[in-house]
Amino acid sequence: MKKILILTSDPNSINYEIIKKSLPFFKKKNNKNKYLFIGDKADLIQSLQDPLNYLNFYDIKKNKNTKIYLEECFNLAFQILKKKKASGLINLPLNKKNLQNKYPGFTEYIADNFNIKGKETMLLFNENFSVCPGTTHVRIKSISNLLNSKTIYKNINNINNFYRNIIGIKNPKIAILGLNPHSGVDFKGNTEERKIIIPLLKKIKRKFNLSGPISPDSSFANIKTNKVDCILGHYHDQVLTTFKYINGLNAINITLGLPFLRISPDHGTAKDIVGQNKASPKSFLYALEFFEKYHKVIWKKNLVKIF
Repeated sequence: MKKILILTSDPNSINYEIIKKSLPFFKKKNNKNKYLFIGDKADLIQSLQDPLNYLNFYDIKKNKNTKIYLEECFNLAFQILKKKKASGLINLPLNKKNLQNKYPGFTEYIADNFNIKGKETMLLFNENFSVCPGTTHVRIKSISNLLNSKTIYKNINNINNFYRNIIGIKNPKIAILGLNPHSGVDFKGNTEERKIIIPLLKKIKRKFNLSGPISPDSSFANIKTNKVDCILGHYHDQVLTTFKYINGLNAINITLGLPFLRISPDHGTAKDIVGQNKASPKSFLYALEFFEKYHKVIWKKNLVKIF
């Protein structure tokens, strides 16, 4: 059985507190051989009177240079995944400033390391509905110039394949937002909706179960009524703000487009509460439960072909 890798990631974070609070999950009889931790074990066993013999751990000692330490952890995980000895990855939060070179986030970093840069899709997932930001960590003033039919189609296709092949929904409904207020109906001339979004949706409407462009201001109001599985927006805060308000920590961040499933908790490093015993493991446990629920599908299928 292939393992799921867990990167402990940023040592200057709440990550080890989250793991400690999640240990009952790993004590379950059938979970020992499913997961392999990569990181500094000393940080985890500190202050614990527990031998942790129910955890598989590849111990990498951290040094004063956090970037070098993280790169060593990441490289090992990537080698294991490339050799197909693991079928999934959970990386706990990290400060993107600690990534080697300059990347907007781990989504782009991991995509580049697997030679699929530009083919990845960020999905914020909850069982009730998901959201996808068409652009991730870019300035608002750049969004319009980055909006194009090729990227929107790529995201639609990745989302559709994920729901069909992993979640098991044969014809997932994806709602596409407009970029402008009221999807641009109040503006004259060639808006992004008229120039890019509407022509694309007309072209591919027979291939996918789509609706849109939806007015962004009312997009979340009728999710249940319209049975929407995923809302595809065009920039980070257009969809993440309301999604996080509704779901809180009952959500995970999934990178689609990779030859395996990569998940991270839907929150940051929370350096402001490190050592205060305030961190919640909810999102990390959500990631673990996701793999528990879908691991048979993930292990049986060839994800290279799926995505």
